[in-house]
Amino acid sequence: MKVKDLYIFLNEYAPFDKCGDFDNCGLNVGDMEADVNAVCVCLDITNAVIDEAVKRGANLIISHHPVIFDPIRELRPNMPAYRLVQNGISAICAHTNADITENGVTDLMIELLGFEKPVAVLEPIFPDGTGYGKVCELPIPTAPRALAEYCKETFGCTAIRFIDTGKPLSRIGLCSGAGAGNLKNAVRLGCDALITGDVKHDVWIDAQNIGFCMIDAGHFHTENILCDHLLGILSRKFTGANIFRADSSKDPCSYVL
Repeated sequence: MKVKDLYIFLNEYAPFDKCGDFDNCGLNVGDMEADVNAVCVCLDITNAVIDEAVKRGANLIISHHPVIFDPIRELRPNMPAYRLVQNGISAICAHTNADITENGVTDLMIELLGFEKPVAVLEPIFPDGTGYGKVCELPIPTAPRALAEYCKETFGCTAIRFIDTGKPLSRIGLCSGAGAGNLKNAVRLGCDALITGDVKHDVWIDAQNIGFCMIDAGHFHTENILCDHLLGILSRKFTGANIFRADSSKDPCSYVL
């Protein structure tokens, strides 16, 4: 098994060329022809994840977030990209391509929440209508607090922020990660609420002013769900290979409640 074998499989699941134009999907570090001893799956390639990969004999890490996103103008020993090269570890990153693809991150959110089939795409960006986020209809309208509590339980969040509009919610927009910029799209598509992460203060104010329910379930928690999915499809494809999810792939934040 070589790095290129896993790259080809992931490209079939979520084509690397079908991603945001700002993104850096695909092989970020390493050698396509390198033999793979073991594979570590994670959300972010942190120094802790690299330490675990080295300890467990993995020389390929597959992550959601790119380890090289912005241009690198210098390399220092404490930088993950430096440490990957130092330890002979390749890195494949499936980011916005895994958001956009069928059975991608937002679809996993919908599946976990038990919502019905999406009725619209929140932000289409490709000619075929695919893009970021989905819109779902709830068979029974629910209160904002009840939906927020359900998201907290479903995604394992430590805390949830939301706007309690006091009105029942029936048409819900969902966009994993930092999808709060889709507020206007959600409103335009007739949504009562948007479940996402990384909601900025000005978006909270805009939503409050128009009586719209924003639910911030966190960037980490709305996207960490991809790790189990990747672990599952990779393990079924590469039967018998040593593929594991990093124990050190955790929410970097601590909370005071």
